[in-house]
Order: sequence, then C-alpha cells, then structure tokens
Amino acid sequence: MLGIREDVLEREALRQYILSELRRVRLESRLIMARYGVSSIEELDEKIRRGELEESEVFEDLTRLDYLLDREKRLEKLLEELEKGEYVQ
Repeated sequence: MLGIREDVLEREALRQYILSELRRVRLESRLIMARYGVSSIEELDEKIRRGELEESEVFEDLTRLDYLLDREKRLEKLLEELEKGEYVQ
C-alpha cells in the first residue's frame, strides 16, 4: 500500500525511534548539566570534590545523568549497528 517493503519500513521506524530517544536523552542530560553550570559529568564530580556542591543535594541528578549518558552511548551503538545492517532483534 505504501510502496515500501515491510522490512525496510520496520528498519526505518526503528531508526526514527532511536533518533527520537537520543534527542530526548540528550536534552534531559543538558538540562541537568545546565542546572549546575557544567558541560560534563566529570565537571559535576569536580564541583562536588571542591565542595561547591553537596553530593547529597545533587545525588539524584548525578545518578540520573550517569544513567542518561550510558543510555546515550547504547542508543548510539544501536543506531550504528542498524545503519551498518548488523542489528539483530
């Protein structure tokens, strides 16, 4: 009906989903980093070490940021595998 093979459509739908998730994850990560005036999790850790921030005050955001950065890497890897044709469900 759409003039496109089902497997091609599924692959493109998966690609678009991954891209959408990447945008969401990156936005949330940037919002957390902006909240503390940093551009990386390492900078946030450094502010904690220097005593500029209390770890107990930023713990939830620090934990969430770590999760988001890990998720971003995994999504990027999936996208790369998908584009190379290596992705297996």
